[in-house]
This record gives sequence, structure tokens and C-alpha cells, in this order.
Amino acid sequence: MRGDDDIRGAIGSDDLGKAGEAFFELLCARAGLTANRSDRDRMGWDFTVESPVESGPLDKRLKTICHVQVKTTAKLGNVPLTLSSAGLLAMAPSPAMVVIFRTTADGAPLRGYLIHLLGQPLAKLLHRLRRAEALGRHDTNKLSITFDYKKFGMPFDPTPEALRAALLQACGPDPVVYTEEKSRQLENLGYDEGGVFADVGVRIESAEHLTRVLFGLEPLRPERIEAVDVRFGISVPYTGDMFDAVEEFTLSPPTAGFCQISVTGGAMLPAATFRAELLFAPSFDSNLRMLIKHPDFTLMFCEKEASFESTGTFSIAARPLADLVIFLRALSYLSTGKGEIVISDEGGRFPPIRLPARAGLTGPDIGDVPALAQISADWQQLLELAGVKSMALLSIDDLWGTRAVQLASDLLLRSGGGVRLEFDSASLAADGSPIFAVLFNSAGIAGESVSYAVEVVLGQCVDDPEKYESKSFRPIEVIQAVSDLDEYMEDLVARTGSKYMIHPDNIIHENPRKLPSSEIGQS
Repeated sequence: MRGDDDIRGAIGSDDLGKAGEAFFELLCARAGLTANRSDRDRMGWDFTVESPVESGPLDKRLKTICHVQVKTTAKLGNVPLTLSSAGLLAMAPSPAMVVIFRTTADGAPLRGYLIHLLGQPLAKLLHRLRRAEALGRHDTNKLSITFDYKKFGMPFDPTPEALRAALLQACGPDPVVYTEEKSRQLENLGYDEGGVFADVGVRIESAEHLTRVLFGLEPLRPERIEAVDVRFGISVPYTGDMFDAVEEFTLSPPTAGFCQISVTGGAMLPAATFRAELLFAPSFDSNLRMLIKHPDFTLMFCEKEASFESTGTFSIAARPLADLVIFLRALSYLSTGKGEIVISDEGGRFPPIRLPARAGLTGPDIGDVPALAQISADWQQLLELAGVKSMALLSIDDLWGTRAVQLASDLLLRSGGGVRLEFDSASLAADGSPIFAVLFNSAGIAGESVSYAVEVVLGQCVDDPEKYESKSFRPIEVIQAVSDLDEYMEDLVARTGSKYMIHPDNIIHENPRKLPSSEIGQS
């Protein structure tokens, strides 16, 4: 007969593995955990471990579930895992662990180690998978990855209580938070200095075209895109759909700070001043290229040449009135070919640059720009006189068809310049003496209005004594728009004592001149 000491001895690796799995099941059962075996070749793990549902509202009770692969070794050092199984284990959204039992040669447990596939261990596994992908090794069932369980593992005593504590500590208190963090790591680990990089083939027509592309003024239309995905510094061909719908893209050059742009039209004329962004294009020849970028326009400089270009849809882009006035003032000066552009750097890195704008402007309705600038400036002044703060967004198109505003501007701001009123003597019952009348009306743009009154002195026409015409105009007031012009007329009669009131319903416009003034007659 042989004793127990003769029977005991080293056991093979397969039997040692089975013994470790059986020991893990026993510890789970004694710890109050449910260890469900799985098909490791298909799933990547040996057990799905569940803890009892904690107390709490029924609609908020969540089980703590994790996947565990069990390894048993009697040796020190690294523990190998099949790369395919380790990959499947780590990619599961639930917590994934490798539990290693360090045993004696005959299988007696000495110490347990838990490698939590999150953070550094997960990064090591993802790096190994990326290396295999780069080498074209998709047969991951024939490849392996090793972990030093003393370096990556959390040690625990081979007891039910210690195993339970180690598993629950790794899983954390909130399964939802854990899943979100693991998803984030699976997506981002290894991309600190990586990402998707593309080699794009484009056609450049000329140096001017390249300049506009570099400044982001024209898009690039790729003829070829070859992309790679770089993770852990290892490149593999990019197979996603990021570029499938790309027909064009625009470059964004780095900013060089801000500057002030002043467009002047003469010594005694107010300047149009803007704050704009300063950009420099990467040099591809010996010329220095600079771009001044404003929401309404761009100024491009190449050595001593400059070009101005408005941005967006010129006539329908909406702006606050104050911005529209400044913008049209600048266009008006530039359109004459007599304007000057002054560029001043906010940081004082270079002295003011003065550039004459002798070339003028090209584009639709350029000939009408000075008149449009006058209309916008006049309207701003009328609102200020009436004490009305403009809140509307106006486009250049809003300035067309504003005869009432132009008439009010001529009468109130230019003493009636360009305006002539004519009446039949019979309609006035006049005897040839001067007549003092009051003209009143309302005018508005883009939903904002004013009302006004003007004293008109009428006298006989020199060439036709049977008719009376306007001789002079004197502004009486500009006020916030009234709701009833007839009531306004009665108020003016009471305040001025005038016997003659020129009601807007009785005015007929004849042969109106082009912007900004009109000739008006009455019959």
C-alpha cells in the first residue's frame, strides 16, 4: 500500500486549469456569487459572475455582472492568454477580469490575483491587437498576449470573502457609469497623438487659386483620398465612412491676431472703421501674403497689391443699421477709386500701412452704392433725432423703394434740397402773398418708423403766376411714429396755428429722380 505522500505530486497544465476553474466556482458559491460557465472559445471568458440584486426601488435594481477568465499557474512570471479570447473578453461592455490562481506544483492555492481589463491592462491588449492588425494577422486564435500578474494584478487571499471583495471593487458601485467609462476607453485609448490621417489629392489651378485655398476663401475638392487610422503610433488603412460624403472642404488658417481697418474718402469725411482678423498664408514662393478677414469683407494682400471682396450675399445679408452705415460708407469710398485703406495692428507689431484704392470696385449695383450709403446714413440720423434706437436687422435690399425716407431726409436734413412742391393757385384761394403751410408724414424702413413735420413757404411761380411752388423748408420736428396721421395733423394745427396743412394723401409724385432724392408735385 502507498500513503498519501506517494500519491501527491505535480499535475499537468490541463488538470491544473480545471482545478483552478473548479476552485473559482467553489469560492463564488461560498461568497454568495453566481458563476455561470460559458463557451470560452465562442465568448472569450470562462464565467459570467453575478451578484445578488441589492435592495431598492424595483425600477432601479441592477445586478453587478462581470466576465471572468480563470488562469491557474504554479510558476512565477507571465500568464499567457489567447489573443482572440482576450480580445473578446475586453470588448464586452461589462467589466472583464482575468483571475489568476498561483498554486503549488500539486495545485494547492497560494494566492489569487485579479487583472482588471481597464486602464493600463486594456491599453496593453488594444496595442497588441493593433500590432496584429498592422501585420495582417487576423488569425488571433493562433496568437497570444501575456500579462505579468504581479505587475498588473491586484492580489487577494484565496478565500470567498477576498474574491468577492476584489470582484465588487473592480466592478464599482454603478454599472451604468462603469459601462460609459469602459466605452470611452475602448474608443480613445492609444489615440492621444493619433487619429485618422488622410492623404488628399487636389488640383490647384494657379498661384492665385492656391492662395485663396490656403486662406479658406475657396474650398478644396479632393480627387483622391487615402486615409489611415493611427493608434498607439501604428497605422492601418482607415475603413470607416468619414470621407464617403466629402465633396469639398475648407482650410482654416491660423490667426495672427487682430487689426483695425480704416477706409477714408477725403480729409473732412468720416472714416469707416472695422476690427478684423489678421491671417498669413504659408509661403509657397518668395511673396508674402496676408488676409484681413471681417464678417462683411476680406482684404487680400500680396506684396504691394491689395484686393477687396465682400462676403456672403451682398444685397440680402442682414446687419444692424450702424454696421450697415459703416459698411456702405466704406464701399462708397472704395467705389469712387479715390478711397484709402489704412491698416493698423492692435499689437503694434508693424506701423500703419496705407494703400490707395485706385482700382475702384466691381460688382452688381456699384453705381448706386454712394446713394445707398447716403440713404442709410440719413435714416440713422432721422432715428436719432426721433429718439428711436434701431433694433432691426437691415439688408441693402431694404433700402430700395424707400422714397418716403428719402423725401423726409431731403426735407429735414438738407432744407428740402432736391424737393419741389407745386400747387394751383385756385386750390389755395391765394392772392399772390406767401403762404406758410405745414407738411407732415411718416416714413420707415424694416418695421421701424418716424413721423415728422416741416414748415413750407409757398410763393407764386415766376414763369406761371397761376401756380404756387415751394420756396423754402424749415424742419419743425421728428418724433417716434404716430399711429394716426389725422390726429397728428390736428395736434400740429393746434400747436402751429397754420391754416394750410399738406396731407400725405394729397401728394402725387411725378417724375421721381434716381436715388437719393425725388421731385414731387401736386395738382
